[in-house]
Amino acid sequence: MGRTIAYARVSTRDQNPQLQLDALTEDGYDVLFQEKISSRLRGARPEFAAALAELHPGDTLKFWKSDRWGRSAAHVLTVVTDLRDRDVRVVSLTENFDLDTKEGRFMFAVLAAAAEYELELRAERQAEGIAAAKRRETTGAMLPGKKKTGRPRAIGPAELATLRRLIDDGVSGTEAARTLKIGRSTAYTALAQR
Repeated sequence: MGRTIAYARVSTRDQNPQLQLDALTEDGYDVLFQEKISSRLRGARPEFAAALAELHPGDTLKFWKSDRWGRSAAHVLTVVTDLRDRDVRVVSLTENFDLDTKEGRFMFAVLAAAAEYELELRAERQAEGIAAAKRRETTGAMLPGKKKTGRPRAIGPAELATLRRLIDDGVSGTEAARTLKIGRSTAYTALAQR
């Protein structure tokens, strides 16, 4: 009987892998590969590549959900086909399908395509929102309470005054940033700009 190789991935937006890790641990595995990287990036995912390289005929690749390891529906289906050709079983903990059946492979393809569609819709909506905000900024018709587009400032005038007071009292920049619950680089940038 082969080994079970588990793979978990979180993107930079979804920071905590604990839900996936708990489910994989409860179900059991022999080796775990995990990483924090967006599947939208076109670069390599070293842990995923290592998990695929670790698989031998008779092994099982186990993951929490199919959208955790594919860049696109086409990529997911290519990898699944390759794994099946290598006699590797593929198991999703949250999606109830058996990739050894044609029905299971069909459901897997549908879910992978739906995940890709949802990702593209979200990116499209975000781009439309940014474009609309920029149009409002140039015409002076910003939303109530907004003066400009972009991320709000992490440190305002009151926080800057407190930061300066802490630094003047001899507190290190790192400790002052920690006290104000802001990033150290944010604190040093704010001090340098004003």
